[in-house]
Amino acid sequence: MNTQTYNKFLAIFKSRKFWACFLAVLAAVGSCLYGEITVWQMLQAIVAAAAAYATGVAIEDAGSNISGTRLS
Repeated sequence: MNTQTYNKFLAIFKSRKFWACFLAVLAAVGSCLYGEITVWQMLQAIVAAAAAYATGVAIEDAGSNISGTRLS
């Protein structure tokens, strides 16, 4: 793994978007394990969290490309 890829990998763990997504998935799995929601609802929540994360990253990338700077 080269240095640039490694730095991008570490940047993910510093991202508030990543941790919000992680907690949303954790909450969905926990709710399913405790019987509050069904497996289907858990899968829907995980897909929604992943979609929100992907949208947030896409907006961040688009904004950095417009201004000509990279947000890291």
